[in-house]
Amino acid sequence: MPETASSPEDHTSYSPGIVSVLPFLYIAWADGLLTSTQIAEINTRVAAQSWLSPDERERLRGWLDPDHPPDATTYYRWVRQIKASAHDLPSAAQKSLAELGADMARLAGVDGPIDEAKRALAEIEAALGVVGREAVRELVGERPPVADVAGAVVPAEVAGLRASLDGRLAPLRDRIRTLLSDPAFRYPGTETPTEEMREIVLGWTRRLADHGVGAVALPEYAGGHDDHEGFIATLETIAYHDLSLTIKFGVQFGLFAGAIRALGSDAQKRTYLADAGSLALPGCFAMTERGHGSNVRDLQTTATYDAATQEFVVNTPTENDHKEWIGNAAAHARMATVFAQLVIGEQSHGVHAFLVAIRDGGGEPIPGVRIGDSGHKLGLNGVDNGRIWFDHLRIPRENLLTRFAQVSADGTYASPIPSS
Repeated sequence: MPETASSPEDHTSYSPGIVSVLPFLYIAWADGLLTSTQIAEINTRVAAQSWLSPDERERLRGWLDPDHPPDATTYYRWVRQIKASAHDLPSAAQKSLAELGADMARLAGVDGPIDEAKRALAEIEAALGVVGREAVRELVGERPPVADVAGAVVPAEVAGLRASLDGRLAPLRDRIRTLLSDPAFRYPGTETPTEEMREIVLGWTRRLADHGVGAVALPEYAGGHDDHEGFIATLETIAYHDLSLTIKFGVQFGLFAGAIRALGSDAQKRTYLADAGSLALPGCFAMTERGHGSNVRDLQTTATYDAATQEFVVNTPTENDHKEWIGNAAAHARMATVFAQLVIGEQSHGVHAFLVAIRDGGGEPIPGVRIGDSGHKLGLNGVDNGRIWFDHLRIPRENLLTRFAQVSADGTYASPIPSS
């Protein structure tokens, strides 16, 4: 139910015409089932039904105003009446919204054109694009009886159950559990300051990387085993210890290293993946922007090619076009996989990924890069989310990840992917 509500309606009996629309009133205001646009669509179509009286249409119009939802008393009165009617209707849980409404009206003694009403309600249901039968079944369907839990309790064989759930990944999961049980992973107090918690989580991530866990999904030449399923199992197992560690681990080894793995050439992968997988090169995944979220096509950051110097010029066009909520950016990342519009001359070739250094060896932002801190993150205080702005930062042509696109020294663009 919506939090705001109109005044309670009177408690006179509903007319058969109103009764026929009750299933649609229910689905209109059930949490999350319809948008305000869909509610307005019901309102518009109901207002056009000649088989409803003017008084009925006016009453329904008031209940189907997206800006003035019904109060809880009215809503639950609808629900009770639908359930009470369904009790007297055969196979009510298998009906569509339109079928249920028409049968409820017939049960209420409607004198009007019931077939016309049923067709009109079916058209409304089809226009909404919802699966009405599922909504009806959820509301009026019979629930299975509660099982009798009395009797002997069968003990679980924990080791066997764990082995069955872990499957072929049991040795990897056990190895990670053993690592996480080390005193070095002891959880700090809940009042640990943000900066200190971030360093603790970085230390945990580094310790896991030192044991080769970060490289699980990477190629053998980068210290890994090409085991993507194992990487997911690793994340899942780490999550039982700490979610900040899970996020930081996932950003470094999943997003940053994963982007290089997926988008880089063989030479680029051999240059960067080993350091990304060992955390010798802390990185981040700079896609999201303040103005466009993760709507990748419309990202505003640009990377304009300068053929004279064979460099890309990475730039944030306006203050609100900065990279936002970038994990690892606020404190630790030295390099970012930056998603930007590739521009050559007057032509944009769409969004491409670039490797961009954002900090020097001492951890300070390099000239042309401004980094902000997104601050404390409730429940994930060890994650250093940050913001990044670029001010005409120059990077080498070779820093374009080139598995799917290349730019030659003279600025000629090539890609195996056709574009319109």
